[in-house]
Amino acid sequence: MTATASRSCRMLLALGIFIWASQVAFIQPQRSGVRARVTQRRATEAIEWLEPLDPHMKDVEPSGEDGTLVLPVFPLGGPYMPYTKQKLNIFEPRYRELYDHILLSGGRRFVVTSVDPESQAELRLAQAAVVFYLDDLEEVSEKTQDQVKYVCDHTVIGRVRIKRVLNPSSWFDRSTYLRAETEAIEDTDDTEDCWKLEGEVMDLLRKLVPLYNELKKPCYREDVLTTMNSSRAETSGLWSLSEMWTQLLAAHLRVAHQGVEGKMREIVMPYVKSDSVNFDDLPADARAQIEQLRDEYAEQAKSTVMRQLVFAQKMLQSDTHQGRLEYFKDILDEEYRASIAKKSLKNL
Repeated sequence: MTATASRSCRMLLALGIFIWASQVAFIQPQRSGVRARVTQRRATEAIEWLEPLDPHMKDVEPSGEDGTLVLPVFPLGGPYMPYTKQKLNIFEPRYRELYDHILLSGGRRFVVTSVDPESQAELRLAQAAVVFYLDDLEEVSEKTQDQVKYVCDHTVIGRVRIKRVLNPSSWFDRSTYLRAETEAIEDTDDTEDCWKLEGEVMDLLRKLVPLYNELKKPCYREDVLTTMNSSRAETSGLWSLSEMWTQLLAAHLRVAHQGVEGKMREIVMPYVKSDSVNFDDLPADARAQIEQLRDEYAEQAKSTVMRQLVFAQKMLQSDTHQGRLEYFKDILDEEYRASIAKKSLKNL
């Protein structure tokens, strides 16, 4: 990288206009705000949510109904799919306490659920959640000056539906972690043969590979599909494909982010004279171009996060393998047609 390019990068960083993918869930687009909020609200309507947590509600006892189990709850962005491996860094006091308790009890299990991005002061949790099982834990307080307490490896061992949160006020006073009464989500169509739908899902995934390559978009390798399928199998089955799909959406967003960085750098470079250039020192047209790029990316990022959230939750809350296949097929078919349209425009 040239010295000038390096200075422009430092200036962009100083201006605070780098938008990292890990922060996209909190980005609020400034343009077309009403349209974006309406689209997001419609998307989240497809998700089964609990009622917002009430900070004034007293703790309640579990019902003790057959088939229910009380588990700790860790609200996280995700998305996470069953039968995958996940790593978490634990630093917040109440979640340090959670890990201490599951280690002491020997249960080693807790619920991870998504949060409605539309909820602000209150907290609305998704009903369908996954269960993390703690495989391994490393105490890293000394290495991180106590900024991180544990680095933990987990296996996602299944799905549950949250029936009720037992201590909702704890979310607001941060006194401890949430606990919830849960019941397992089990498929009701175990005897159904879905070979035709499974084949159609795999065909669409294969058809997307050459399209993504032509469009220069990130894509899974075609040979990966020879080791995976859309069956009920816990390993390399439909859940693994679903995890791959959410990761692909994230990869597309990272590429878009890199594109925005490149365009911003081109705008700024002619005005870089030293290492200390302020955003306000740029000409009005340059500032306007940067703001437009930032806002367009923010809207794209928020849209991608919502696609991931809705996809994951609809897969998790379905109680049939057939239902998940039909939904995934619709998603892939829509993506295929959109990619064909982009390819046609590109050729024109």
